[in-house]
Amino acid sequence: MSHFVSLVGFPKFSKKSINKLVSLVKKNYGKADKRLLEKAFVFARDAHLGQLRANKEPYFSHPLETAATLARMRLSSKVVAAGLLHDVLEDTDIKKSCLKKEFGKEICSLVEGVTKLDIFTKESRNHESLKNLHNLLLATTKDPRVILIKLADKLHNLRTLQHLPEKDRKRIATESLVIYVPIAQKIGLVKLSLELGDLAFCHAYPGIFKRLNKRLTPLRAAKEKEINLMVAILRKKLPKASFYKRQKSVYNFFTKMKKTGKNIDEMTDIVFLKILFDKKQECYSALGIVHETFPPLPNKVKDFIAAPKPNLYRVLQTTVFGPRKSNVKVRIATHKMNAINRRGIIAYREFFSKKISGYLEQNLSILISLLADRKSKRNFIDALKVDFLTNPIYVFTTNGTLIELPDKSTVLDFAFATEKNWALHLHKVKVNNKKAVFGQKLDSGKIVELFFKKNLCAKKSWLKDVNNFTSKEALRKHFKLTK
Repeated sequence: MSHFVSLVGFPKFSKKSINKLVSLVKKNYGKADKRLLEKAFVFARDAHLGQLRANKEPYFSHPLETAATLARMRLSSKVVAAGLLHDVLEDTDIKKSCLKKEFGKEICSLVEGVTKLDIFTKESRNHESLKNLHNLLLATTKDPRVILIKLADKLHNLRTLQHLPEKDRKRIATESLVIYVPIAQKIGLVKLSLELGDLAFCHAYPGIFKRLNKRLTPLRAAKEKEINLMVAILRKKLPKASFYKRQKSVYNFFTKMKKTGKNIDEMTDIVFLKILFDKKQECYSALGIVHETFPPLPNKVKDFIAAPKPNLYRVLQTTVFGPRKSNVKVRIATHKMNAINRRGIIAYREFFSKKISGYLEQNLSILISLLADRKSKRNFIDALKVDFLTNPIYVFTTNGTLIELPDKSTVLDFAFATEKNWALHLHKVKVNNKKAVFGQKLDSGKIVELFFKKNLCAKKSWLKDVNNFTSKEALRKHFKLTK
């Protein structure tokens, strides 16, 4: 199931091993600090000397694979070095002062951030696993690179989970499904989240995974044959296009079935066709050609290029009748859009210098607000369940901005999400240009218009008109202050 070729294979982790890692960083990031990587490699290798993993391999195989994943994620030498060192504070005699002296404040801070997450996870293991998320997100708000290292660490742990006792396998896998897969999805790391999801799912629910995968195998083969016929036809009409077949992961397939209530035979994206171009205009032209060649299903065309999702997702989506008359989902984008769709904030920073996407900043600000003024972790967990880890809906403002909200959000929740300072003075609301009540639930694609009056103020009855935890907290805080 692993997507990558292992770096581990040299019992003494020789010069050849470090050269492979340096080459990976250079290939994917563009440049590599060979001296730093060699120093971190030797330091971590020696610190873990004599330690073994559950599969009897030298422990250093784990930080080496973690670092390799970070290199393939196109991250810098400093982050990859932190990946090599990420367990030395927790699992060896190395002190923080020593690590800081050898590698500087920045790398030491990254390692310390990951270490704090691990220690907190162990301490809270007898409680709800979502409590681990509190420290995880506290660290993330300070430096998003901490979560990237933790996700790479978690990926390799899941790849080697078969060597642990069943009880530990289920605990780690379930924790990953609850915490790490949603976080990877939330920051746009689609490629990583797909592998994390399937690895965790097959250990947490091995029976369901096995049955579903067995049922999907022949369906995938049939759908791929149909897509091959489509590509043969479209390649002549779209000579500048690159064509790819993509399978939906077993875990994503399972979650979509649960969400929609559909059975396997009703799902159209078991395998889907991806068509990529260099220019945006070519995407729209291709959509027309695809529809001329294969009739589109009504109401199945979505333009996320003109109106991107807040998580940076940009693509034209359509579902057509394929040459064998079954439904085939097609996604059309540019190569750059596809990279951002797959690798989220990492690709965004690659293409747009050191800027962090507005979406990430938005999520981090949400997390900071959730973390602030929490008297108990119980409240924090409730907020995360409702406001951060639920399936989102996407609603438009009147100027065309797409807003992501938790499922079952109301128009009043929309007001608190978009006009925090004015929401308490809401006068009336229109949804798709029709008057709406404050408690009306929203669906994706709706256009919401808000009207305020400065001399009006919130009423206690508004509490029944909101579903999001942050909206309720804002109202409760207001009523407490105005008693």
